Amino acid sequence: MLPIYKAIEVIEIISENVGHTKPWVVLVNTPKGLKPYVTKLYSTSQVDQTHCVSKEVICNILAGEFELKAPTCALIYIPDELALQLPMAAQMQYSSIDHRLKFATLMIDNVTSAIPGLPKSHYNRRISLDTLYAFDNFIRNCDRGNPKSNLLVSSQDAFLIDHELALSKKDIDVDIQAILLEDKFTKYHLFYPYLEKTSRNYRQSLFDEFAFYLNSLNLNILSTYFNQLVKEGFNDYSQPIFKWLEQVKQNESIFVNKLKGSLL
Repeated sequence: MLPIYKAIEVIEIISENVGHTKPWVVLVNTPKGLKPYVTKLYSTSQVDQTHCVSKEVICNILAGEFELKAPTCALIYIPDELALQLPMAAQMQYSSIDHRLKFATLMIDNVTSAIPGLPKSHYNRRISLDTLYAFDNFIRNCDRGNPKSNLLVSSQDAFLIDHELALSKKDIDVDIQAILLEDKFTKYHLFYPYLEKTSRNYRQSLFDEFAFYLNSLNLNILSTYFNQLVKEGFNDYSQPIFKWLEQVKQNESIFVNKLKGSLL
């Protein structure tokens, strides 16, 4: 289960280059002391109609199953009285957001957003390029490209963030036998230019790591998180997600071949 924390202070309102959500950095008291969490402020329509909180949680958890790093996540409660202490613009934002618990991730220091076009070696020593490319196609994430990479880079690691656009119903309610990996998942991906230039000899081994983790993946681990979200008042979005993930897992070789085909 995800930990649930109460915000005790709003440290910062992030308003530049982060899309429309304008996250808040809030301070919470955890078993390891006071920690800052980047908290996403979605509207009720976003939460109920696009299931963005469920998608953020599930993709964050799934990333770890593929040895991809994502900031530790939690559910955050922001008291009304805390918001009332903020400037009027922030109060207005607070009044328009969903009242339920907020999805949040631990703030990571000394990171920058990944930039397209840097030398391949810059990313190769931080993350498996083909595994992330495959993972984003697996979760049907079209939001890891340019201008927003949604990948934070430190001196040694890379961290996946922002998955509210992944696992949308129109993208996962499909038959994998006939599926096409559209350009929005492939050619516009941050790592497509690097993978597309992979030599023919090496291409055969592309996505082997992803296939290994996919075969080992136990989808039952997600049930705890879905159950927790339903208990906290979120709509149950488990059935479409399980159906898609199970379909890919059962047709791993087909999916991997489609990944390889997307690079031709």
